[in-house]
Amino acid sequence: MYEFTSRVRYSETGPDARMKLSALVARMQDCSVFHSLSIGRGPEDWAREECGWMIMSWRIVAGDMPLCGEPVTTATWAYSFTGVRGGRNFTAKDKDGRMFAKADSLWIYFDRKKHRPIKVPPVESLGYGTEPQLEDFEPAPKRIPRPEGPGTIHAPIAVTEAYIDTNHHMNNLVYIDLALGFLPEGFKVHELRIEYLHQVRFGEKLIPKTWEKDDGYYIIMENEEGEICAIVQFLPAVPDTSGR
Repeated sequence: MYEFTSRVRYSETGPDARMKLSALVARMQDCSVFHSLSIGRGPEDWAREECGWMIMSWRIVAGDMPLCGEPVTTATWAYSFTGVRGGRNFTAKDKDGRMFAKADSLWIYFDRKKHRPIKVPPVESLGYGTEPQLEDFEPAPKRIPRPEGPGTIHAPIAVTEAYIDTNHHMNNLVYIDLALGFLPEGFKVHELRIEYLHQVRFGEKLIPKTWEKDDGYYIIMENEEGEICAIVQFLPAVPDTSGR
């Protein structure tokens, strides 16, 4: 397991002075990279070898977020390596040690030169090791159901250099940030699920489509060829009817 503690920055908060969902996911991504660096692996190694990890899906469940200035401890560990795939859990705890968020993620090890997944090398799998998976927590989805109906088509989004990461494609967090922008005002996200299907690179365009369903909101982002690049599902918080 790897963990780090850092106060909630003002730049990570929304109008309510609490940490935003996108900031939480960014911390989880950072935590996974810090874990890699702690075993002697990192972006420079992956660039030199032209290989590295690519995320395939997230499942993130979050409750009440901490306030600006409060310390947050983010932790991560790997729980499985099978062929080209790896599974990784995350938790986030507040100043009182309360777990306010947890996540599961599925990854593949990718050869950027050959443009295909390859078997996870021992330097990665043995370096991280494995620990037990989060109990009573459904893993990240391998496939999110496609919403029925035509949906609402929105204006294309140009992929700028600011969206590109060390894998030379649009970073997974950018999809989440863009998708959050399509939610109606006041919609409180309890659970986020996202599946990545096709890489997007600098200079390309994304066509967002949205659906409002009984179980929440769906956002699909397609490229100009009509291929689905990512599908996002936001599930709402269940209203408190206890009267407390």
